[in-house]
Amino acid sequence: MGDRSAIEWTDATWNPVTGCTKVSRGCENCYAERFAERFRGVSGHPFESGFDLNLHYDRIPQPLAWKRPRRIFVNSMSDLFHKEIDSDFIDRVFDTMEAADHHVFQILTKRSSLMKTYLISRYANGLAPQHIWCGVSVEDRKAASRIRHLQDAPVCIRFLSVEPLLGPVGELDLKGISWVIVGGESGPKARPMEQQWVLDIRDQCRKGRVDFFFKQWGGPTPKSRGRRLEGVEYNAMPDHHTTSKEHIMKFRWYPNELPPQIEPASKAKLSVLRAYLRAYFDRLNVNPYRDKFRFDLVDGFSGGGVFSDGNDIVDGTPLIMLEETKSAKTRLNAGRNKPLRFDCMYHFVDKERSHTDYLRKVLNERDHRVSGGNIKIYNESFEDIAGRIIEDVSRRQPRAGRAIFLLDQTGYAQVDFDLIARIFRELPASEVILTFAADALTNFLSERPAFIKSLSPLRLSDSQIQDLIKLRDGDGGRALVQRVLRDHTRSLTGAQFDTPFFIRPEQSRRALWFLHLSQHPTARDVMIQRHWELSNTFEHYGSGDFGMLGWDTLKESETLPLFRFGEAEAKQLHDQLLSSLPREIFRLASEEPISVGAFQQAVANRTAARFSDLNRIVIELTREGEIEILTRDRKRRSRALRRVGSSDLICFPETLIFPGWSRFGELRE
Repeated sequence: MGDRSAIEWTDATWNPVTGCTKVSRGCENCYAERFAERFRGVSGHPFESGFDLNLHYDRIPQPLAWKRPRRIFVNSMSDLFHKEIDSDFIDRVFDTMEAADHHVFQILTKRSSLMKTYLISRYANGLAPQHIWCGVSVEDRKAASRIRHLQDAPVCIRFLSVEPLLGPVGELDLKGISWVIVGGESGPKARPMEQQWVLDIRDQCRKGRVDFFFKQWGGPTPKSRGRRLEGVEYNAMPDHHTTSKEHIMKFRWYPNELPPQIEPASKAKLSVLRAYLRAYFDRLNVNPYRDKFRFDLVDGFSGGGVFSDGNDIVDGTPLIMLEETKSAKTRLNAGRNKPLRFDCMYHFVDKERSHTDYLRKVLNERDHRVSGGNIKIYNESFEDIAGRIIEDVSRRQPRAGRAIFLLDQTGYAQVDFDLIARIFRELPASEVILTFAADALTNFLSERPAFIKSLSPLRLSDSQIQDLIKLRDGDGGRALVQRVLRDHTRSLTGAQFDTPFFIRPEQSRRALWFLHLSQHPTARDVMIQRHWELSNTFEHYGSGDFGMLGWDTLKESETLPLFRFGEAEAKQLHDQLLSSLPREIFRLASEEPISVGAFQQAVANRTAARFSDLNRIVIELTREGEIEILTRDRKRRSRALRRVGSSDLICFPETLIFPGWSRFGELRE
């Protein structure tokens, strides 16, 4: 017991309770009982009373004194939900866990119904904090009934300990399960475990995208036969402070096997990335005299490079980046006398060794040279390697640092705002694309002190927090993510422009939040054009005009309008802009003309409109005599103009012919 443990899947053990009683055949050769009974009768020893049930009130505050964050196995020498432990004691244990939220607590029980009842009572208004993981032991097919109790418990991370595995477990219901640990029994009376039982569980985990951890084969000692399964160590486990697998799409690549099946939302995201890269290359290379284009592409969570889509293999982000660059070279050099040379470095990052090994194999099969070429693969976490990548980009491109960083986060808590701020600070022409589960925050909305504390970085008022809790169900929760976290993200990262919309393809109920951050309005406009181009993929809550993300709109509206970037929304957007654009023009240009480009930049983050949509309304207002367009040297342009340029100036006529009829009439009075 203490802040270190030899158990492979944890860092420390904490035993406010010791001792237990047997409830199933998995308990027959209990290692904890065997250990404790050695010391029965030894005066002063922690197990002086052997394996009798004992509550240790003095141990309850222990984790609060451990400053270094760690995974903590709760009651490795007992069961917190033993029927003789009163709820007041369990409350005190949970109070400590909630307060010590810099740790991850792993609670394992065979008394699954009692755990479910307690958790439902304690967290009636939400879920247990995401750093408190709850699991059940499943030693055979009969014990699998405990899984249902776990699935009904209001927790974020649910796990199974299939140890000791004493027989085949059959088909497991892994819905809502994040992690499965499998191990054989150890000790002098260890019962054997067959390899096929383990393989069946491993394969079910792969199919269900559940983290699989193989602890040991067992035998006379835990390490008797090692812990390799078919020559491979399986060490997967949920990330610290992550969210339920029902809301995270987490993929794993294994050597010599088919890649994981792609989800509809991830497939849609790849379509967006491909379309954006194509437009990115075209927009930045309109100058026919340009002879060199230097840039960097960074995939911070690259995976194995490919996915299964039914029986087909489809490209992941690394291959899309490589292929769109190759396609752009061909497309942009067509008809040129002097070729445009592409100078690109690719940075592919993934902390899982099996993923980067898989990616290398795929790249070699596609004839992409990794060793000594322009492709760098890093087997590290993005946070650990990002500084080196930023420095590499800055050395190659000291003036601007043109780069796209694709960062697939697992949840909002994983976004390193300071790191993104550094990217924009040191690489002014860079762009960052964040994608993560839209429902990640809404699952935790409640009045629990731990939740209120977690919101402190957002600097929200008490009334706003209450609004969040009130809106937590249904579309209100997603609207809240879009409104509040979007502003928070832009503020902390220093990004001037963003598109904060959701990816949710029609064939999937799961949503991804797709947040594009940049420092230039053109980048924002190119991305918003892709939203309209892929209209069945994107949506947001609110109208399309300048109040589309307004907090008050969300509070006052009984039904939240859903904007889907379709034909009906295009008509709606036009009508709303025709009504609201004059007020914005009056605000910005009533005293001094403003350029079209400056006007676009001033309103870009407040609307779903493309610059072409804004220009169309400006032209209509000009033809109606409501405004005038001047050239850069202040010469009046014709009312019959068909297009405006970014350097053209918007101003008001000195005298309106019919002031009572003008849209600006009430603004001027």
